[in-house]
Amino acid sequence: MQDWSHIQPGRIQTLSSEQEIVLKQVWAHFLIYFGYESSFPISDLPYNECYVASSSVQQGGNIGGDANGLARSSTRGSLNSNVSRKTSGTTASKKKGFFGKKKTETAEAAPADSKRMQQIQQQSSYEKYHKVTDSEISDRNRNLFIHFYRQGAEYEDDYDSDLENSDEESDNLSLETFVTASTSITDPGIALEPTPMKSNGARNGSLSKTTSRHHHGSHKNHGKPNPTVSSVMSKYKPFEIHQALMRANRSDLFDNFILRFVRARKLKLEPALNMMFKSLNWRYNEMPCDDYLFEGDAKSFVTGTNKGLIKNLTTSKSYIRGVDKKRHPIFFFKARLHYSSDSPIEETQRFAVLTIESCRLFLRDVTDGVDQCSILFDLTGFTLKNNDYSAIKFLAEVFEAHFPECLGYIFIHNAPWIFSTIWNIIKNWLDPVVASKIQFTKNLQELNQFVDIEHIPDYIGGEDTYAGEYIEPTEEHTHPPKSKDSHYYRLRRERENLLLRLFETSRRWAESVNPEVSSRYLQDKLDLDIELAKNYIALDPYIRCPFLYDRNGSLKLGI
Repeated sequence: MQDWSHIQPGRIQTLSSEQEIVLKQVWAHFLIYFGYESSFPISDLPYNECYVASSSVQQGGNIGGDANGLARSSTRGSLNSNVSRKTSGTTASKKKGFFGKKKTETAEAAPADSKRMQQIQQQSSYEKYHKVTDSEISDRNRNLFIHFYRQGAEYEDDYDSDLENSDEESDNLSLETFVTASTSITDPGIALEPTPMKSNGARNGSLSKTTSRHHHGSHKNHGKPNPTVSSVMSKYKPFEIHQALMRANRSDLFDNFILRFVRARKLKLEPALNMMFKSLNWRYNEMPCDDYLFEGDAKSFVTGTNKGLIKNLTTSKSYIRGVDKKRHPIFFFKARLHYSSDSPIEETQRFAVLTIESCRLFLRDVTDGVDQCSILFDLTGFTLKNNDYSAIKFLAEVFEAHFPECLGYIFIHNAPWIFSTIWNIIKNWLDPVVASKIQFTKNLQELNQFVDIEHIPDYIGGEDTYAGEYIEPTEEHTHPPKSKDSHYYRLRRERENLLLRLFETSRRWAESVNPEVSSRYLQDKLDLDIELAKNYIALDPYIRCPFLYDRNGSLKLGI
C-alpha cells in the first residue's frame, strides 16, 4: 500500500470523513447537473447524513493515511458565508436557499421518508463492489460526453479520420464501443443545445466531416443536463462549465483540483460550488487560460503581435526557478524592471495567467506532495515608477477567486521605505488566506530561513547564477513539438475512457451505502486521477506549444 504521509491534509489521498462527505456531495451535484447517470434522490442531496464515509478515511488508513483532517482557513468568501451543515434538526430561517425553498442556518436532518436514509439502513450489508471497466460505461453517458459535450476527438478542427483509423487497435475500438453522433445531436430528449465553442478554443462547436463511432446496442436512453439541481449552478450553462472543467484538468489530480475550492470555502458545499462554477465560467467566457497556455509566447513573438505580453517576457524581470524549503516552485519577480507603461493591462493579465498556468505544470502533487507555488517579489531598487496597482489588484483577485489554495509563500524581499505607503493600500485588497502567506524578508539571512542558498539568485546574495534570460522562440515553436498521429488518437480515446470511468466510479462511490465498498471506489478514483494525469503528460507535446521553460529545459512534466 502506498505511503501518503508526505501529502498535505485535504487532498484525495488524505481525506478526513468530513472532507470526503463534502466531496461526495460535490460529485453527486456534478453528475446530475451535467446529465450523467445518477440514482441519488435530488431531495437528499444537501444532507450530510445521506452519504457514507469510506472506512479508510474513518480509520486513517489506506487512502488517507493520516486522517487528522484539514486545518480550516477563512477566506473572504467563506467569512461572508454563514451556511453550515449538520445532521441534527434546526430551525429554518426565512432566507431563500439551495433549492429555492427556505434556507437554513444549519441544514435540517434528512426527512423521515428520505430514500437515501432507507437505502443506508436497509442495503448496507448487501452492497457489493464492482470495479468499473470501459465496457460497463453506458451508451447514455458515452453519448452525452462525446457528442453532446463534444469531447470526442472528431470535434477538433484538425481532426483526421484517416490518421485515427490507420491504427487497427483504435479502429476496432471505434467500431465496438461508441455511438453515432446523430443519436445525440438530433435526439429530442436532450433539452439543451450545446453552446458553440469559442473561436479561440481548440474546437469550434461544428460537426466534423465524420462522426461515425458506432455501438451495437440500444440508443433509447440519452442523458440531458439538469441545471436546476442547485440555485448556484443554475446561473451557468452546463456545456460551458463542462468544457472549462475538462480543459482545466492537466497533470494535477482531477479531484484535487475540485478540493481546492472545497478547502477555500471551509468545506461548505454551496459556497464551494458557487466559487468553482463562477471560476469555470470565468475561464470559458472571460479569461481563456487554457488557450494562453497552449499557445505560449512563440506565435506572438514571431508575428509581432501581443507586444505587451512579449515585453513582459523579454525584460527578464521574472521567471520560474528552483524551490523553497517546502519544495514549492518559486516565481521570481524583479520589481525594479517592471513599468506599467510597457504593456496594456489586458496583456499584463495574459502574462500573469500564462505564468500561473505554467507554474501548475511544475507541481508534483503525487510524488512530492507539492501542489502550491511560491512567489518572491524582489523589491531591491524599487521606486514609485515601478508600482502597478492594476496588476497587483488583478493578481490579488485571481489567486483568491480562480486559483485558490495555489500559493505556498509570498516573499516580499528587501522592501524600501516607500513601499510602506503602497502596502497600506494593497493589503486591503488581499483575501485573508492570501495575506497569511506573506513573509517580509529584509536580507539574505531572513530569506535563507525559507529558501536554501543554492536556490537564491546571486543578485540578492545567493548561489544561483541564472538571471531569467529569455530564449527567443522561432517558427518551430509556434506549433506543438509532435504532429497528431495514430498514437495521439489512442491517447485521446484513452482519456475519454478514463474520464467516463472516473464519472461512473464517482457515482458509485457517492451513492455507496457501505463504508468498505465506498473505500474501494475511493481507491479506484485515486488510481483514475493518477492515470488521467499521466495521460495528460503523454498528450502534452501534441497540444501545447513550447514555452520559455520548455526551451530552457527547466520544465519536466511529472506527477
